[in-house]
Amino acid sequence: MPTSSMRSPRAWVSLVLGVVLVGAGLGLMIDADLGVSPADAFITGLSRTSGLSVGVVLFSLSVLMVIAAWALGVAPAIGTLVCFVGIAATVDLTRALSAAVGLPQWPAAALVGVWLVGLAMFCAGVMGIFAAELGTSPYDQLVRAVALRTGRSLGFGRIVVDAMAFLGALALGGSWGIGTVVILIVVPITLNLVLPRVRRIVHPERADAAVG
Repeated sequence: MPTSSMRSPRAWVSLVLGVVLVGAGLGLMIDADLGVSPADAFITGLSRTSGLSVGVVLFSLSVLMVIAAWALGVAPAIGTLVCFVGIAATVDLTRALSAAVGLPQWPAAALVGVWLVGLAMFCAGVMGIFAAELGTSPYDQLVRAVALRTGRSLGFGRIVVDAMAFLGALALGGSWGIGTVVILIVVPITLNLVLPRVRRIVHPERADAAVG
């Protein structure tokens, strides 16, 4: 991790904004009930089975994912802690607000719109966290570890880890659906195509150095 990232306000804004967007987007997609990412479908399945909130389950699993990624060669950073505490808190807060306005009972057409907004927020948040380079979410730590070990792209790493999580979601009856399939396709493509541009925005000093 570049030391310049630790001093860059842009990097911290990207991280914090990314955390909020991922947590809020996830909360909206869960309550729209059209499917969430495979990892989050697995988490919702554990939540329903255990009776614990999604945020509590997410926090607990995050600790295990950090340990697993570390064992595979990707050490956590300060941003990793910010991610799993912030995302867990934001998703529970978002779902509490959704319940307060009765979102799960909205008409089907409105829920599709809510889900699409949630997906856009989720994708933007994932890119913001990656681009900050201050430490990714625990789940994305695993994605990076798989990419590192296989020598492939982050998109490939996400496909592998998502597929494993999806199998777990099927076994536990998690919140999956047609949206889960869409996420499996959209997020890796977005990462590969858009992330380099977002990184240039968050770290303009690198472009300046290259020109110099």
